[in-house]
Amino acid sequence: MNKIELADDETLIENALFSDVIKAISDKFKTFKGKIKIDGEIVEEGNHRQYMSLLGFNAKTFHNIFSNMDKKSDASDWYFTGKIILMKDNFQEIKRSRVGRGGTDLLKKINEYEGENCYIPTDGHCFVKCVNPVLNEDYTREFQEYINGFSKANRKGVMTCARMKEFNKKFNTLFQIYNPKNRHFHPRDVHDELDWVFYLHNSHFCLIRRSQKSLGIQEIEDNYEQVWKMCTDDNAVTQVSPLKLNVLSSMSDDALFAWDCETYSEKDTRRAIPYACTLINLDKLRKKLETIKNIFPTDNVPEEFYDKLMNVVELFVGTDCIDQMLKYLGQYDRKRLILISHNGSGFDN
Repeated sequence: MNKIELADDETLIENALFSDVIKAISDKFKTFKGKIKIDGEIVEEGNHRQYMSLLGFNAKTFHNIFSNMDKKSDASDWYFTGKIILMKDNFQEIKRSRVGRGGTDLLKKINEYEGENCYIPTDGHCFVKCVNPVLNEDYTREFQEYINGFSKANRKGVMTCARMKEFNKKFNTLFQIYNPKNRHFHPRDVHDELDWVFYLHNSHFCLIRRSQKSLGIQEIEDNYEQVWKMCTDDNAVTQVSPLKLNVLSSMSDDALFAWDCETYSEKDTRRAIPYACTLINLDKLRKKLETIKNIFPTDNVPEEFYDKLMNVVELFVGTDCIDQMLKYLGQYDRKRLILISHNGSGFDN
């Protein structure tokens, strides 16, 4: 067996055993993240010649197809001449931190609850929503500047229990968080104790009374509630805006898009084939809704004005719809764009 080294972009191969080519691609996929294109021909010595053009293989698809090929026909009888092209993934799926989100997803919200011995804030910056009523001041802007001051590698935009000591020092506060497992408070070096302490429930910051910790925790467990978000005419933009939270807070709305993709199932292969996708720019949507609101300050908006919202929707049709969409996005002179998929399945992402 002759070892074939594949370059990170394009490799020309001439009359190499196809089994060696398969082995080289399999080895490359151990470290390479992306897809592969095979363009050439395979020849069975003195018998058969077949042109081969395969595009869009990832590691899993490649192994599935070629393991079946090798069962039906010995790859060591075939020789390959052509190009192997590697295409790195240019899109990164962003994972949002669950800390401070309350264990909820983008389709649900957490209801606010004020009890005798506890306080449950709504989702989204739940930490500062607990700080404000205790201090009777609004620290929202200062808090956002604080957590966004961390580097991306250091969990930018995320409040953690470990940062509470630093928060106290920066804002001259005396907050602590209670851990019922060991009954300890963090940070410990707080001399003037507040009546309220933090408690983390399902990754959601809440408050409990220091003097009634057990009752406060029980009250949170009894009243902590997640409900489905309702997207109405007047909050459509605000339902999309939280998608930027913990992703890239400094990014402007004109670089943020919501997109959706429709597919049909191929009869023989059961593959999902895209036939249409839509793209909505948040900045354009916001401006259009603000225009409608300025013209009609009440809820009595004629239906034809909502039809005009379709003017901000980009629609791409055909089995090449995703290619069309990417070419459209290519016209934006921005270093980075963020696409949020609607009800994103693994295929969409």
